[in-house]
Amino acid sequence: MFQRQRIQCQRIRRHRSRCLLLLAATASPLLPACAPSGDGPPSIQRDSAGITIVESLRPVWGDPTETDSNAWRIDPGPILDLAESGTGDAYSFYQVRGMKRLPDGSLVVLNAGSDEIRQFSADGGFLGSFGGSGQGQGPGEFTNAQQLELAGDTILVVDRDGAISVFASGPVLIRETRLARRTLAVHAIGNGRLVARIVPPIPEIGRLTRVPETLRTYRLDGSGGDSIGRTPGYEDYVVGDMRIVPLFQKRAVVDTHGDRIVTGSSDLLQLEEMTAAGDTVKILRLAPYTLTVSEAQALAERDARLDAPMPQGRPMPPRLRELIEAMPLPTTRPAYADVIFDPTGAIWLRPFRGMSEGDGPESWLVLDPGGRWLGSVEVPGNFRVTEIGVDEVLGVRHDELDVQHPQVLRLTRDSE
Repeated sequence: MFQRQRIQCQRIRRHRSRCLLLLAATASPLLPACAPSGDGPPSIQRDSAGITIVESLRPVWGDPTETDSNAWRIDPGPILDLAESGTGDAYSFYQVRGMKRLPDGSLVVLNAGSDEIRQFSADGGFLGSFGGSGQGQGPGEFTNAQQLELAGDTILVVDRDGAISVFASGPVLIRETRLARRTLAVHAIGNGRLVARIVPPIPEIGRLTRVPETLRTYRLDGSGGDSIGRTPGYEDYVVGDMRIVPLFQKRAVVDTHGDRIVTGSSDLLQLEEMTAAGDTVKILRLAPYTLTVSEAQALAERDARLDAPMPQGRPMPPRLRELIEAMPLPTTRPAYADVIFDPTGAIWLRPFRGMSEGDGPESWLVLDPGGRWLGSVEVPGNFRVTEIGVDEVLGVRHDELDVQHPQVLRLTRDSE
């Protein structure tokens, strides 16, 4: 049910626009509660019980409506489009769940529709594929590939129930291992180690619930499994044996850079940085933002869920409609939807966008490696970011026919 609702969310975002007039006043839903004063430093840093707290009061780049001389920019037109760089099945994509650039310049794409990894040269030439659907019976085969991750030049594919396939470029299958069941995602943290997010069983009782995830560290061979902390996990709406994504769902985010691990709950515009041993060393906060959701916004979000297209055009089951109508209306929205480190150590925060809030460009918040709020960078609409490099952004664009285009966009960083 969770997967079905997620697919419905994706369809709604691409095809639905009737709520745009209602929400025109909230085209940028995440807004400062008040305009920070231009006096004083843009950020304040202090220590508390051995933890560094960086609180940003305003962006270093200043008001982008007045000057963009210090802003970074992403070109909307692609440098490379893998869906158009060749012909044949290798250039047809469905359910892309990851795209990464290897140190040798080649690109790897996780095409979950065929449960395979496809490798392309830097100019888009097809180099080969590995994996493939096989019910997990053969070496390197996947049953439901969920995530693509790199540890240097090593390729990791996270399959269902914590199964991990480890490949070298070529591709060469190095090993298959298994972490804890219900592994949601893994992130490389250097020295051949991983941090994994482990989701506990969701209770079959209650309604709106949020069960914390456990963070564990492993070696690439699957050994280890030491717990280093927890995240708040994600909200779920559970009634009996049915689960659906709540309206304006809040969820935890995690990413890594070297031995740095950042986590956030999305309840506040705040992140926490910890070491690979689980010690919190830094807290990053942005100026107060308005996260309030009005009743009209909440009702529009519920209407969008009720209007979600069902498979084969079937009507929504009455029981599912009843559950959606009975869900509590949220009063606040998530502060962000995801976090991504770039190679410089800068932190990018993807804004949350509800199903009812239409498509269009996204304004990502960017923090420098020290945690200062630099400003915002506009990401083109209908483009889902999978990786951010020094001078490029990788991701997937959906065209008007809902065809997926894995693309590379140019990123320009002007000096501060």
